[in-house]
Amino acid sequence: METVYQRLLGRTPSNEALNFDVLALVAVDRDGSLDEAKLKEVVKIFRPDREGNLSLIDFAKSVDSVYKELRLLRASVANSSKMDKAFERIINILFYFIVGCISLGVMGVDPLALFGSVSAFVLGFAFMIGAACSKYFEGLLLILVRRPFDIGDRIHVSDVNNDTSFSGSPTWFVRDVTLFATTVVFAATNEVATYSNGSLASSRIINAARSPQAVLYFNLKFPINTPYSKFKIFKAALEKFVKARPRQWLSFSAFRATRVEADAGFVEYIVVGQHRESWQNVGALLDSKAELSSFALELSKRMNMRYRAPPLPVDLSMRAAGNGGPLNDMLAQQMQAGDQFGSSDGDGANEDGSQSTYDIGAIESMFEKPK
Repeated sequence: METVYQRLLGRTPSNEALNFDVLALVAVDRDGSLDEAKLKEVVKIFRPDREGNLSLIDFAKSVDSVYKELRLLRASVANSSKMDKAFERIINILFYFIVGCISLGVMGVDPLALFGSVSAFVLGFAFMIGAACSKYFEGLLLILVRRPFDIGDRIHVSDVNNDTSFSGSPTWFVRDVTLFATTVVFAATNEVATYSNGSLASSRIINAARSPQAVLYFNLKFPINTPYSKFKIFKAALEKFVKARPRQWLSFSAFRATRVEADAGFVEYIVVGQHRESWQNVGALLDSKAELSSFALELSKRMNMRYRAPPLPVDLSMRAAGNGGPLNDMLAQQMQAGDQFGSSDGDGANEDGSQSTYDIGAIESMFEKPK
């Protein structure tokens, strides 16, 4: 991978990173014209930064994603071939049954009379396996008609009457699919489980691979006496942070107040961002969300907007266990330490009354910016 990158970089030796113009040559046809559809696909795969450059790590990630898709395609083709053979066996059974009935009629034997002689046994057997046959037929319709997932997809199975989580649902990888059952692997612990296809027919199936451009949320609390001008600066800093990472984030969707608690002394804001990856690549989503939330936390501390919950009442009559001595000394030390972290007045002013400034660039330097 590195050798290929260095060879491509040799076309522009003056640049430290690979320029996308080199990769865009793939979209040039033999007659010298530029195929815009092919160019869009190349951009979608490699995702250069705003300067049109691509680092070695990003180049390797892009090629690796294409390789994973090819492997999943091969697995899906192999599984589809196996499913087709199983379905072919069912069709063969029905075909030979019909041929047998026709052959009995040709030989002068009434098929209905033959079946009537064993009807009592067939009727009892039908009551015994009726529910199982119904579930099996529902499973066949799920796999052959609905096709809610493929090999390698992340899925989450839940009751249709239950709501899903805003932070994402725990998922299972689909390992194998047959006409009878589906084998899955729990993504968090690598545990293997098996579902009957009939039991999945009446459930809600969330397919992470078919859920592109994930929307991520997290909440922040601020002191209620924080001026609105600080919130505007805070929002602008978050937008700048998101736009500086075009390979991760598609857009900064929202920053708005969702809850005001005057008694508790805080106002709660929600931060919403749309990622470029689907929920299939949940690891990249969690990393980007953690980076953005950590930046928001550091920014709130630098702008003196960090909310601290009011202290709870303390019963000073408590006695230490064992010797029966008072806990006043220990509580006094804790209260003295707590005074050092008093809540902010939120006006953003220094002790001399002058308005403070926020070195947002110093906070951004704490987080590695993609090159």
